[in-house]
Amino acid sequence: MNTEKSILVVDDNDDIRNLIELTLKSQKYTVFTAHDGDSALEVIKSEKPTLVLLDIMMPGKSGVEVLHEIRAFKDKEISSVLVMMISAKSQVADIDSAIESGADDYIVKPFRAQHLIDKVSAIFDPQEN
Repeated sequence: MNTEKSILVVDDNDDIRNLIELTLKSQKYTVFTAHDGDSALEVIKSEKPTLVLLDIMMPGKSGVEVLHEIRAFKDKEISSVLVMMISAKSQVADIDSAIESGADDYIVKPFRAQHLIDKVSAIFDPQEN
């Protein structure tokens, strides 16, 4: 679909990270991966992805902590990157908290591949969805 749109997938679970990567690559997105918050921040600085899919519950820095660091960057290209949180935490309060912290969207695990594709497409082109 859109090769100019790149996505960073951040999840400490190898299987989930690999599944998301394969799903997005099947849609012709450029995909980067990271297994924790610190490596995610390094990839964000070097690659400047269009979208970050960010797991909330990770060892070390949580996804919310990483989100706060992203939003605090002085480089506007980095601080304004689209961020979609990914979590098994499905309570409305969890979702609201992530959005209030600066996330652009939220997807609950487990999810179907088509649901992920639809959410990513909608975040890139909100007027079409």
